[in-house]
Amino acid sequence: MSLLDRLSQESAWLEYRDYKLVHSCMTQKEFDELDRFIEEKRYLPCAETLCFSLPEKKSINKSGGRKRQVYILPEDEARVLKLLTWLLYRYDASFGPCCYSFRKGYSAKNAFADIFRVKDLKDKYVLKLDIHDYFNSMPSALLCEELAKVIDDDPGLLAFLTAFYSRGKVISGGEVIEEDSGAMAGVPLSAFCANIYLAPVDRAFLARGIPYFRYSDDILMMFSSMEELEQGLLDFTSMIEERGLELNPEKKAVSGPGEPWDFLGFRYQDGKLDLAGATVRKMKGKISRKARALYRWRLRKGADYDRAAAAMIRKFNHKFYASDDESDFTWSRWFFPLLSSAEGLRVIDAYMISYLRYLYSGRHFKGNYAVSYEHLKELGFRSLVNEFYRFRKEEGELRAPRTKQ
Repeated sequence: MSLLDRLSQESAWLEYRDYKLVHSCMTQKEFDELDRFIEEKRYLPCAETLCFSLPEKKSINKSGGRKRQVYILPEDEARVLKLLTWLLYRYDASFGPCCYSFRKGYSAKNAFADIFRVKDLKDKYVLKLDIHDYFNSMPSALLCEELAKVIDDDPGLLAFLTAFYSRGKVISGGEVIEEDSGAMAGVPLSAFCANIYLAPVDRAFLARGIPYFRYSDDILMMFSSMEELEQGLLDFTSMIEERGLELNPEKKAVSGPGEPWDFLGFRYQDGKLDLAGATVRKMKGKISRKARALYRWRLRKGADYDRAAAAMIRKFNHKFYASDDESDFTWSRWFFPLLSSAEGLRVIDAYMISYLRYLYSGRHFKGNYAVSYEHLKELGFRSLVNEFYRFRKEEGELRAPRTKQ
């Protein structure tokens, strides 16, 4: 049976729904919408015909005023591809142990566990690389070749994916344009493609015995000398250029023995993991932008301070602490299990408190201290540092050996 046949089976949708319930970060509203989608069998038109619209190309804002190109499908069609992406876990064994992105049972925790097992870690020269516009830059012809190497047991599935990625057309500004958009960031299948496309490069570096770690387009490599690092950089650059890709020069970083290095939002230094500087800066940007927007809203609506502050607290509590899920991309799930220093968290706490008080007056000055810390806690504020140490305590209690009664 082809995986495509499962797209129209209610049993597959219920399995997927149950998996998401246990492992994913979804709100009750999102679960209710998924339940209605399954109950109404809205997946059938798309699953039975396998006809998908051309994706719509859109620009979204990133930090620093930069833009990112994403590709959007109609909601029901995207849901069907989400199920297919989940079913594609069947091919997870095709990826090497150095690839940690979008895989069952893999996360940043696994990556750093492997990193910490590197012999003489403190003496290594570290190379951190990032691929420019990775998802959208894969030439579709080469992507389809890699898909064929992995999907060799399901001709129907391979034919569908090959056709899907060979259309060469998208919608932009309401018009159909010709464009080779690669794996198309934003389309659910892109996560699977991101793992497949660089798998040959992963295997090449592993075969050389080089400590090599990849999360989608973030790559970390370690060498015993600067000469080895420079050769590794040349080899990697050559390999990806052959695949139609290029490095992002702004994100290349080299660290010598004993110097700090960043990976997956963390900073490693002297055996400790803290938040990377870029992680702290990005969160500060989100906090300040949200606070300024809420203050403008408060003025327009004549809303009182507590209402605006509570709204901001709810937003960031959800981002930091969305609970009862296993999503690696929730802050508490991603960072807390690995951090051994709370300094970055402390900086964000102070910044958050400052901007919660900013909502009182629209500026930063001593008069904002009329809003006490206790009042912020009454409105729902939760300190990252306190939550981190609570997490550490609970983890320690779970791991502590039980004494016989």
